[in-house]
Amino acid sequence: MKMLAVHCVLILVLMTSPLVGGADEPAVSLDAVTSVERDLETIARDFVSLLSNREFEEAVGSFSAEMTAALSPEGLEAMWDDVTSAEGAGEFEKVVGTTSVEIAGYEAVIVTCEFANRSLGMRVVLDKQASIAGIQFVPPAEGQVDYRAPAYAKPESFTERECTIGSGEWELPATLSIPKGEGPFPAAVLVHGSGPNDRDETIGPNKPFKDLAWGLATQGVAVLRYEKRTKQHPTKIAGVMDTFTVDDEVVTDALAAIELLKRTEGIDSDRIFVVGHSLGAVMAPRIAARGEGLAGLVLLAGCPVGLYIEKMAEQVEYLLSLDGEIDETEAKQLEETRAQLRTIRELDMSEGEIVLGCSKAYWADLMEYDPVATASELTIPMLFCQGERDYQITMSDFDGWKEGLAGQEGVSFKAYPELNHLFIAGTGKSTPEEYSQPGNVAQTVIDDIAGWVDDELGR
Repeated sequence: MKMLAVHCVLILVLMTSPLVGGADEPAVSLDAVTSVERDLETIARDFVSLLSNREFEEAVGSFSAEMTAALSPEGLEAMWDDVTSAEGAGEFEKVVGTTSVEIAGYEAVIVTCEFANRSLGMRVVLDKQASIAGIQFVPPAEGQVDYRAPAYAKPESFTERECTIGSGEWELPATLSIPKGEGPFPAAVLVHGSGPNDRDETIGPNKPFKDLAWGLATQGVAVLRYEKRTKQHPTKIAGVMDTFTVDDEVVTDALAAIELLKRTEGIDSDRIFVVGHSLGAVMAPRIAARGEGLAGLVLLAGCPVGLYIEKMAEQVEYLLSLDGEIDETEAKQLEETRAQLRTIRELDMSEGEIVLGCSKAYWADLMEYDPVATASELTIPMLFCQGERDYQITMSDFDGWKEGLAGQEGVSFKAYPELNHLFIAGTGKSTPEEYSQPGNVAQTVIDDIAGWVDDELGR
């Protein structure tokens, strides 16, 4: 049994009634955790210990009834062997730590494991009887694998100071990296991809926005990065989901960050640009169209279609076919994904209904937005960067920008054969497990952006 297939089965288990367990085995809410006599983190650690000792029969004894039906001892053994062998993690060495996390209001534990070749987290979800109701390999828990600063960053060449984006109930903590020496300096605002990202866009041990900030500041460009609204204010957002749009998620705060830079001493207000990654790149043309005086855009792995979620079925199919085949269970998951996308495309959603994490208002806003058409109306320089190993946003998307903006003055394109969605180098087909391996944004990307600032914005 391939590891990816097991992942898919377990994800489906995690999404039922309402998260894990069957109808007669409801998942444990955070408020009920104190009623569980055994310590959940100890249970999760013990489970990993059984796996590492290859005691698979005993390990499945801790499963809920639904998990027992979904995964046999032989299947669990195959999953473990895929991780340690076929997927290249290497032999299990030790547990680094455990972190309790909330998943849609329920309790889970991420056990960060150190293998010979990389670190991975095992997410273990438990029901109210403290039975294991879901497992999945994920990136290590934040803070349990150390971030490694890139060699090209020279912290002695810049300073950092804390500041705040926006005001009132939606204000966001931020960090400004500013070069030492005599300004004023050109400056960049970093705009995150989808999901509740922190200011460093932390993914496992990787912090691509910190790499960009430190790398560009070393080369004389100030950089502002901030906590994303969905990271800083999740409870407030849950209360306004019916009306929450991509403007609320991305655009409003990016515009506030630009305005803050314009008021900041040492910043050249005529040379402020946006660096958007993934969803941030999709929305960069709208940010520029609604902002005043923006000098340019850098779009890293941007989808040329506003309804970027259309890429999801393509991504799922890619992951399911990594071993060359899609079995019956995986085909069912793919069809379910396509069905959800049809619901979004047709806006066949009732008030208050959430599909793939967002409401009808959010998806309707994106459906009305055409990134390429918006970019074609801009008169500022734009640099498009794309990793050729990126399976989330692909070279066909990169070509879509090229075709849509063909002949437009001030538009440049850069592709990088070895880089993935995080602009970190690797080999072979990119996989989600790659994001759990420590790395840094490639220096050539930093150099290209800094060089583009020199050529297009002038320094």
